[in-house]
Amino acid sequence: MRANERFNIDLNVTYSIKGQGKQLKECRITDLSSSGAKIRFPNTERLSNGAVVTMDIPIPNTILRIATEAEIMWTRERFNTLISGVKFTGMLSDSMVRRIAKKTP
Repeated sequence: MRANERFNIDLNVTYSIKGQGKQLKECRITDLSSSGAKIRFPNTERLSNGAVVTMDIPIPNTILRIATEAEIMWTRERFNTLISGVKFTGMLSDSMVRRIAKKTP
C-alpha cells in the first residue's frame, strides 16, 4: 500500500460532537485514508471548521469497531448533502484502513 492511499467506500458510521454530550448520530464515509476521510453528514448537521467529532467506525464483516476522533477541516454543500473533510487526530494504521475498505494486500 502506498503512503496515505485513499479508498472510495460507502460505510455507515456513528458519531457524536465533542463537547455536546454523547448523543450518537449517523453519517457515511465516502472516502477514507489513514489520515482522514470525506464524510456525508445529515443536512441538519452544520459543523464548523475545527469542530471535533468522536467516530465509531465498523470493520465490515466483523464485530470490531475503531473509535477515533476527527477534526472538521472543511464543509461543502453538494446536491442537498453536506460533505466534510475530516482529519483523524491519530492516524489509522494501513492494515486498519485496508480492513475497513475490505482490501487485502
